[in-house]
Amino acid sequence: MTTQQGPARQGDGQAGRETVGVPPAGSGTAGGSSSSESAVPSSGSGSAQQAASKVFRLPGPVVFWWGWVVFAVANLVDLAIQGHDRTSVQVAVGLLAVTGVVYACALRPRVVTDADGITVLNPVRDYRVPWGRVSEVYLGETVQVACSPGATASGKLVRSWALYSPRRSRLKAELRGNRWDRNLASRPSGYARLPAEARAAAKQHPAELMAREIQGLASKARERRPGAADAAADGAVVASWARSSLAAVLLPVLALVLVIVVR
Repeated sequence: MTTQQGPARQGDGQAGRETVGVPPAGSGTAGGSSSSESAVPSSGSGSAQQAASKVFRLPGPVVFWWGWVVFAVANLVDLAIQGHDRTSVQVAVGLLAVTGVVYACALRPRVVTDADGITVLNPVRDYRVPWGRVSEVYLGETVQVACSPGATASGKLVRSWALYSPRRSRLKAELRGNRWDRNLASRPSGYARLPAEARAAAKQHPAELMAREIQGLASKARERRPGAADAAADGAVVASWARSSLAAVLLPVLALVLVIVVR
């Protein structure tokens, strides 16, 4: 897999952004989480086609979420056993409020692809982008989906909170892979026997691999639907509020304010 350095589009104010090419068949995503779910039928040119729903997310935030859940539950149990005063109630409600924030920022964000398009779930906003409106997938500090202009909306750049890829992390991954290529003692066992594509993938950040796979899915979707050259035929880019996140954050915060104010 190769990465081409693409110039920033005029007017977007983001220099140094990378475009991602189509990954080779069978490369998959390494070091992250990409799971296939139930197949979703998709018809094109009179023949039924199957496209599996896939979820893209990094494992770190999920691990952090479950670590926080263990911490919060242990503290709530301790407060329920030993704390019976007003302060204990305030601490308990405060823990619930922080848990809502951690849920919104760590567990909920993800990118979901299916037969019809991409769904980008961010902490408080969700975006649904039909394949016909996906013009390019970029890699900056996060994975970004550039949407082509349509009849109902102008071009838009949708950023994924879940698939973040700091430049420093990408550089560290590349340097680590280069050290392995120089046959240093830190090389994992079996690395030399890997095919060239797998060794190249080991030098890349998981978000970069996921961006390449998403770009590949977009290219395949356009090939399956040659009659959808008109972006408006595939519908609009839909943005909506993440009600579950807002409820998980705002309700405990409101309860905490009431507990503090009401005497």
